[in-house]
Amino acid sequence: MEQQIQGEGFSPDTAATRLHRELRTRLCEGDFAPGDVISIRRIATEYGTSAMPAREAVRWLVTEGALVFSDSRKIRVPELSRERFHEVLFARKSLETEVSRQAFPRLAAEDLAELEGIDARINAAIEAGDMQAYMRGNHRFHFLIYRRSHSCVLLPLVELLWLQYGPSMRQIGTRWGASSIADDHHRDVTQALSRGDREGFCNAIAADIEQGMRLLDE
Repeated sequence: MEQQIQGEGFSPDTAATRLHRELRTRLCEGDFAPGDVISIRRIATEYGTSAMPAREAVRWLVTEGALVFSDSRKIRVPELSRERFHEVLFARKSLETEVSRQAFPRLAAEDLAELEGIDARINAAIEAGDMQAYMRGNHRFHFLIYRRSHSCVLLPLVELLWLQYGPSMRQIGTRWGASSIADDHHRDVTQALSRGDREGFCNAIAADIEQGMRLLDE
């Protein structure tokens, strides 16, 4: 199911589709900042491909709204206004709470153990002030849960929201420092899962997203 949602079930496994998946993940994890210019030549060199699959992957991201043309030749990461970023977070809260509700009965003991391990690494990243490691861990924590929903409708929408969220949240977090996100609700998520409390689990997911709204409003 994860493969279908990311395009593998609907497109052949080509250099372009593999590169598209990789760039998608990097955008979600904040590896690119708002305003960054994306060079097709640089992407092709970095991943050891020709320009054609790099161009196809980047244009695919443009159609998804993750990248935009700044003119006829330049492609960049869009800069979200404060109002639009707030809307993205609001939409995340609505959709991700429901996706988490669907995922809850499918999460097993090994998933709980993996979530606790990811959370421990996130806490270490916060202690070290490593925003990149935090963003990477936060993305993996949330999507380990969401992909257990097996939702063919909501999960693709959540992924599109994260393509817009990642670069802007990385910028906000870098501005305020990793300590500003030290009170994340991941421990509340894992504790609710361990005691079989679905409502507490969904509420903790919602509270974690609301934290981003609070940072935006400071």
